[in-house]
Amino acid sequence: MYVIPEKRGMGVGRQLMEELIRRAREAEGIEQINLTVVSDNHPAKQLYQSIGFQTFGVERNALKFEGQSFDEEWMVLRL
Repeated sequence: MYVIPEKRGMGVGRQLMEELIRRAREAEGIEQINLTVVSDNHPAKQLYQSIGFQTFGVERNALKFEGQSFDEEWMVLRL
């Protein structure tokens, strides 16, 4: 998920995630939602944790951009 800078801090990301979770709960057979987030993206991690996601692993050097490597955290929400 990506929220453009002009819309950040307005609850758009939370609304998107809450709707996704609502739909997943309505769908038959979905038991959990997994996602990854760049480890140093603290606002996104705070959002996911506040909704109930928990980190279950870290993939070191998962992304590389302009010569810099970034870790990604794997998170899960059990429905």
